[in-house]
Parts: sequence; C-alpha cells; structure tokens
Amino acid sequence: MLNLVFVINDKNDYARHLGATLISVLLNTKEKWKVYIIHKNLSNKNKEIITSIIKEKNCEVQYIKISENLLEKFEVGKGTYLDTIVFARLYIPEFLKNEKKAIYLDCDIIVKNKLEELYNLNLNEYSILAIPDGLKDQKSSKERLNLNENKIYFNAGVMVMNLEKLRENKLFEKTSYFCNNTKLKLLLNEQDALNIIFENNFMRGEVCWNYTHGNYEEYKLSKEEIKIIHYTGDKKPWDCSDYSPYKKEYWKYLNKTPWKGVKEEGRSFKVVLLRILTILKLKTRKYRYKLKNKNT
Repeated sequence: MLNLVFVINDKNDYARHLGATLISVLLNTKEKWKVYIIHKNLSNKNKEIITSIIKEKNCEVQYIKISENLLEKFEVGKGTYLDTIVFARLYIPEFLKNEKKAIYLDCDIIVKNKLEELYNLNLNEYSILAIPDGLKDQKSSKERLNLNENKIYFNAGVMVMNLEKLRENKLFEKTSYFCNNTKLKLLLNEQDALNIIFENNFMRGEVCWNYTHGNYEEYKLSKEEIKIIHYTGDKKPWDCSDYSPYKKEYWKYLNKTPWKGVKEEGRSFKVVLLRILTILKLKTRKYRYKLKNKNT
C-alpha cells in the first residue's frame, strides 16, 4: 500500500473538504492507499463518513489525534486564517515511524490524475519533493523573509516525503525548533520555516502537481495538463464569492461523497451578482489584452 497523509482541524466543516480531496484521489487511482489522518478534534460522525469513503475503495485508514500540548508552543502568523494544526506536518515522520515514504496533501485540493505517478518518483538523496510557488508569491515571500534571490520558495501543501531520510537528518525537527526560536515573523507558519531550513535542498516537482492560484496566473496549463488543483488563499471554492475557474471541480467531487447536496457558503443574491460581474470584468480585461497584442 502507498501512504497518504492529511492534517485537519475539523472546524469550519473541513471534514467535507477532506472528503472531496479523498474521493478525487481514490477515483483516479489504481493503487491501494493507507490514509493517515492527523487531527485535533475530528468528530466520530465525520470519522464514520470518511472511513466509509476510504473503505468503499478497499483502502485503509488510521486516525492519529495530536495532543494539544504538542501544538501549544506554536503561534500562527498574524492576520492569517490558519490554525496551529498546520504545524502537525512537522511530526509526520515521527507519527509514521514504520513507513518509508508518504505523500502529504492539504485538504483544499482536488487530484485529477493518478497520484501514484507523483508517489513513485525517485527522490534520490532528497528528503522531500515540493513544488515552487508562483513567481509573484515567491518574490514576496523571499523579500518578506530576506531570502536569497536565487532561492526557490515552495508551497508545502503537496509534498512527497522520504520518511527514512527525514528521521535520519532530523530536518523537520530542526524546522520545529526554528519555528519556536526565530525572531522572524513567519506569516505562513511552518511553510516559511521549511523553506528556510531546506533552502534549495529539495527535489523540485512540476507545477502541474500543485497548481496554485499563483501558478494559474503565470503558467497557463490546459485542464488536461493539470494534475492537482490547489485552492490556495482565503477564497475557497465552497465560498459563494469565489470565482476560481476550477471551482466546479471541487463540487464535482464533493457531490460524489455523502456530503452531496451541501450548498455554497455565504450564498445570497448580492454575492452571486458580484461574482458574476467580477467574472465578466475579468473576461473583458482578458479579451482587451488579447486584442491589444493582436494589433501590435
């Protein structure tokens, strides 16, 4: 079996978003997966639903409840919507102490391809494989953290982990220590810290395996080329105000789970109208840009 890891705090109905991510993995794979779910407060009801999704595809699941004591020393970046549960990623090598390799995914992701293709990549001597953030996001993060211009800043929402090597070199432990002892403001929490500790010492994956909002603006991949959609930022596809071109993919997979029929959050006539107007404005701007370039 291949190992897949999630980290979740069940506030704001994140269990159903995890359900959409899970079903997108399991419907697009031929492999059997062992799914590890590290959580703070996942309810028994949601565990039952998630377990039913996984067992239906003849895969296995293991729930790992993380101690609040383990997370209380961490602080999230001010002004972010994130929770201290994100730091639980740093304990994955320890929690999966009998495993050699695993893929970690955020819960705001839709997988459109065989995930085993990413899993089976040879990491060689690298501890992790990660995918660079969009160029604009990289630039702002490097300026914010005073990092070298030649450095590649990656998004930590999709990672392939060589667990044996991580236990050996203790780089996740060093990241944890850094988070609690640095004077730097880690706006993006352990992602910032991981980028500082790993520097450029990671295997660089293709953008199609973590197609973020930033990457969408800079790398115009076709829908067929995109293998993982990652809904980064504070606007999510389950929000009525979100106008992502890949919003429908989330609902397509969510409606294949027991959460089928759930409505968009924050839906009202005013919000729907504003979303439509924003989309029309963006389309008009795009058309004008193409027309201008055609005439020059």
